Formats: sequence, structure tokens, C-alpha cells
Amino acid sequence: MKYWLLAFGILISSAIQAQFGFYAQAGGNATNLHVSRNPGGTVDGTFGYGWQASVGTEYHTQFGFLVFIEAGISQQRYGRDSSGATASRAIVSEYAYKPMFLNFPFGIGYQFPLSKQLALRVYGGATTQIGIGGKVRRKSTIYGKDSSGAQIVVGTEDDSHKINFGRSINLQSEFRSDIANAVWGLNAGVGLSVSQKFEVTAIFQSTLTNMLPGGDGIPEIDKLQSINIGLKYFFSRSYYHAKPLYH
Repeated sequence: MKYWLLAFGILISSAIQAQFGFYAQAGGNATNLHVSRNPGGTVDGTFGYGWQASVGTEYHTQFGFLVFIEAGISQQRYGRDSSGATASRAIVSEYAYKPMFLNFPFGIGYQFPLSKQLALRVYGGATTQIGIGGKVRRKSTIYGKDSSGAQIVVGTEDDSHKINFGRSINLQSEFRSDIANAVWGLNAGVGLSVSQKFEVTAIFQSTLTNMLPGGDGIPEIDKLQSINIGLKYFFSRSYYHAKPLYH
């Protein structure tokens, strides 16, 4: 019985000394599309650059661990190539995607004190992304053959449209989905906290589910990989316990 009382006392003590923190964050991102084809192996698309902004909260314990959850919006950019051919002609297309997402990252972290003003943080968790807007642009070059059999350009196409989000590619409507409406991913990163007021973060994020609307059951699997660089600002009055986060 005394061991249960001891454990309960430690739990209550930890809860009393724990503290909440609230923050706002903004920054930029670099995103790439990793494509796996069967057959065809793997290929990476072209990098693009975007931005993100969010608000979040952290729950700290006296042991250095913290739990975080955020809600935010981001714009990401990336490109991919596609090609097809028949006996008489070939089409090579370049797609440039610029989607906007609602993001909901959550996870755990640990804080390593470096000095009275600095602390190193490590993070790990998951992210849900829900598509809300954006555009996709397609540039296509059509190749044919002349009378001598040499390959020549016979036409070009250049068009763009609003991104259509949806999990199925067989929608009973006038359009075909471009990107899945929601995807899950993992995130991991580090941060440098300064004076419990600011923090510079670098987070790597990779989706687990297929970005294509057909899901993971189709021959091609598209997954986003991004690096997010951000600056956090902590609202100091959000802490209900005045004990420093690091010494």
C-alpha cells in the first residue's frame, strides 16, 4: 500500500509542477514528392518552397518531457513528371502543384538545458493534413514522327486548374480528384529555445499515406517529404507555474 501512496504522491507532485505554454509559429518549408512505381522503381520530383503558420500549446513536466499539439495552415509546392507513348506519338508532361493544407501536428518532446537562457529540444510525433485549396499546372509536349521517322514536336499544352481533393478517383461528378483529401505523416525535429520566449525549429515531415486519390491500392505511391523551418513566440503569461523550464 505504501508503494501505491508513494507513486500517487510522485504523480501529484509532477502535476503540480507541470506547466502549460502557448505559442504562435511561422516559417518556410521545402517540399519534395517521392514517387514509387510498380514497375518502374522510385523517383523523386522537384523541390518547391512554401510557408506555414500555426498556434499551439505545450504541457511540460518537471522531468524535461513535454507534450505538444498544434493547429495551422500551410502552402507547399512540388513538381512531378509524367510520360506516355503510343506507336505514333509520345507525351511528356510536367506538373507543378501548389496545395494548401490545414495541419494538426501533435507529439512529445524532451528538453536539454544548455545554460540559463538556452535549451535544446527534440521532437517526435504525427501530423494530419487536410486539403483546402491550391492550384495545379500542367505543361505537356507532344512528340510525333515526320516522314523520315525522326521525332519532332507536334504540339504543346499549358493549363491550370483549382486542385480537386478527394479519396476516390471515380467520383460521380464533372472532375477527377488530383490529391487525396487527407493524409497522415510522421514528424521529427529539433529546436533551440532562447530565454523561454523564442525558439528556432527545424522539423522533418514525411507522409505515410498515398497523396494520390486512389489510395495505396494503385500501382503508383506518392508521398510528400518536407523540411519546415520556423520561429516560435511563447506567450509568457500562459504559464500557470512560475518555475523555470530550465536552470
